[in-house]
Amino acid sequence: MRIRPLFMTVVLHSFVAGIGLASWGCSSGDPDDHPATQTTGSGGGGGSSTSTSASTSASSGAGGASGASGPSATGVGGAGEGGGGGGAAGGTTSASGGSEGGGGSAELPDVTVYIAGDSTVQTYVNSALHQAGWGQMLGEFFDERVRVDNRAIGGRTARRYIDEGRLDDVLEDIQSGDYFLVQFGTNDSNKTATYEHDGATIPYYLDPATDFKSYLERYITGAQARSATPVLVTPPPRRSCSGDSHEFGNGLSAYAKAMRELGDELDVAVIDLNAKTLAHLNSIGCVAAGEDFFLVRADGSVDGTHFNETGARVMAGLVADGTEDAGLTLARYRK
Repeated sequence: MRIRPLFMTVVLHSFVAGIGLASWGCSSGDPDDHPATQTTGSGGGGGSSTSTSASTSASSGAGGASGASGPSATGVGGAGEGGGGGGAAGGTTSASGGSEGGGGSAELPDVTVYIAGDSTVQTYVNSALHQAGWGQMLGEFFDERVRVDNRAIGGRTARRYIDEGRLDDVLEDIQSGDYFLVQFGTNDSNKTATYEHDGATIPYYLDPATDFKSYLERYITGAQARSATPVLVTPPPRRSCSGDSHEFGNGLSAYAKAMRELGDELDVAVIDLNAKTLAHLNSIGCVAAGEDFFLVRADGSVDGTHFNETGARVMAGLVADGTEDAGLTLARYRK
């Protein structure tokens, strides 16, 4: 009769148990828009922000007109999106530079998506006209691990948002691994409107090829310095059509182009909401867009800049789709 030594049994048992545990992994002038009152939070210049959980639909409301690359936390061993560092082995390259950590089946961490923008993005509360911005609807497309902090406010340009201290407010709160979605262009194209700041009269207009890009760079570098992921979102087009045409104009194409170019230059992710929305509008036509996409005023006329809840929700879905197009880890949180 052969007897197996006791110490061999113990060693083999420990070795098998160790393999089993390792296999489970672990988790770690009149501009186009005017400011509207928002629900919670803070922002420079008297503005406010609205924060919503991705598992809860944001409120809809009333209000105004229109209006970078660091690491993000990912799975086990992952570095993040952006030029701030390489990702874990097997991570996918992100459009915002660097690589996104892999981690395989490791649990994704909770993240916050901050949004800066104008009234086409902002949150509206209890709007009698059912006005809405896509930022208030974005959380509907992600699971409960994503918190959306929408700090868009009507009447802002890329410069005015900075002048009022709103960018600084976001950068004080944003954390490593978070996302910063930035959309401007609607008010930046206004060549007649002005605002007052520190006793000076400042024009809304920013040349898309020069000044507009320069101010956007401050959002990008600010997010990158905090190891957050900046994402540029191109501005949606206005309702530039007639009759039942299925060919819409695109007066904001220069600003969309500028954002795409800046994204290429700085290796920052871009979600082309302008192109996606234009394609949608061309598919539904001018009449349908005026009935249930753009905002209908109390007098029955169509506001060709702002959106109702349907239009805002469609665009939020397009932005969510864009996270996948851009190769962002954020897309893995989709419902």
